[in-house]
Amino acid sequence: MPIHVGRSANLRAQGPVIPLNIAVTRAAEQALQAGGQNVPGPVQVSALIDTGATISTIASGIAAQQLGLQPVGVVPVNTAGSTATPMPSYAVRLILNSQVWFETTAIEATHLAGQGIGALIGRDVLAHAVFIYQGGLNEFTLAL
Repeated sequence: MPIHVGRSANLRAQGPVIPLNIAVTRAAEQALQAGGQNVPGPVQVSALIDTGATISTIASGIAAQQLGLQPVGVVPVNTAGSTATPMPSYAVRLILNSQVWFETTAIEATHLAGQGIGALIGRDVLAHAVFIYQGGLNEFTLAL
C-alpha cells in the first residue's frame, strides 16, 4: 500500500493538497495505440483531498482540451453555491507518485478555476484509501 505524507506550514488554510497526474484510462490508451494515434501525456495538477466531495472533480479544460476525451455522461451536482447543476463526467486515470493510479469517472467543473488547484479527490477514490488528517501537526497521510 503506497503512502503519501503531506506537510504544510498551515494545513488548515491550504488543506491537504497532493501532486496528481490526470491521464486517459488504460482502455483509452490501448485503443489509441491500436489505432496508431498518439496518447496524450498526463496533465499534472495540484489536487485537494475533499472528504465532502462525493465524486472526484477535475478543472475545466483538462479532459476535453488537454486529454482529448469525450464526456461519458452528465451528473447533477450540488455545491455550496448551487443545486443540481449538470456537469459533464469523464473516464480518467488519476496517478499519484508516478505509481499509484485509480480509474474513476470524474466530473469537470468550472468552480476550481482561480483556486490554485486542478482537481478534488472525492470519496469515490477515498473509499479505497486510508486518509489521516493530523491538524495539530500540519500533516496528513494518504495510503492507497
